[in-house]
Amino acid sequence: MGPATAAWPHAETDPHRRALLDAADRLLAGTPVHSTGRLSIVQLAIEAEVKYWVVAQKHTDLRDHFQKLAAEPRHVTTEPDPVDGYAQLRKDHNELRDHCQGLEQLLVLYATAISELTLENEALRQQAAERGTTVTPLARRR
Repeated sequence: MGPATAAWPHAETDPHRRALLDAADRLLAGTPVHSTGRLSIVQLAIEAEVKYWVVAQKHTDLRDHFQKLAAEPRHVTTEPDPVDGYAQLRKDHNELRDHCQGLEQLLVLYATAISELTLENEALRQQAAERGTTVTPLARRR
């Protein structure tokens, strides 16, 4: 139960009124589903998925209730300060650069391993081609 529903003195059974209260709760909580999240009557109607006139003309009591709650100062949650856009980009860039350097090191390691395995494979093929060797090639299965 959100702030709009908790402060409303009546239990509503009309689906439009119920939708409006639920939408007001979401908007006031900052968790809109269908709208931009602005605290306006138009956004309330969009959030409740009802026509604007339903809010503006039919359910004026709920409209006024929402406007009163939207005008009240809300408690600010303790969210971290927004990071400067440039600083965030620099941080992301540095993380990506470090990640790329790690990938380059892995690439060099894999290239070295492939090169060594290729040389060993070639040496084994030469030994298998010579007569009297102890290395017997295995037939490939398909």
